[in-house]
Amino acid sequence: MIGNIVQYILYGVLFLSATMSVAGLYLAFHARRGKMLEAETAATVAGLSLLAAVAPYVGLFGTVWHIIQALGGIGGGNLNVAAIAQPIGQALYTTLWGLGAAILALVAHRIILVLLPDDEEAETSTAAAASDASQEA
Repeated sequence: MIGNIVQYILYGVLFLSATMSVAGLYLAFHARRGKMLEAETAATVAGLSLLAAVAPYVGLFGTVWHIIQALGGIGGGNLNVAAIAQPIGQALYTTLWGLGAAILALVAHRIILVLLPDDEEAETSTAAAASDASQEA
């Protein structure tokens, strides 16, 4: 029961990682075009960082839970391979989903940070726009 809940949580985390990755790339490309949405970009980058940090631990929790179930079956005298293989397989799936979500979030986080313009470039373009506006007046 708890192992299934952890797996469903990891499916949600993976979906959230993919959604935030696409949103972050969209915001980064808009920032490079001069349309910086600072609050949304900061929230997306922070969210991806949080997902990259938390997802492996959620996957690890699911893995440990399923391994405990498998060992409990062995300790109960059930040496049937099929009864032991199912929890082990579920443990590997929770590891897969946790690492998949974390790797996606981390890679997207790093790419977005690279794509965002530097603060100096943003200040220079803002100052150039302000000087152009004052010269036209």
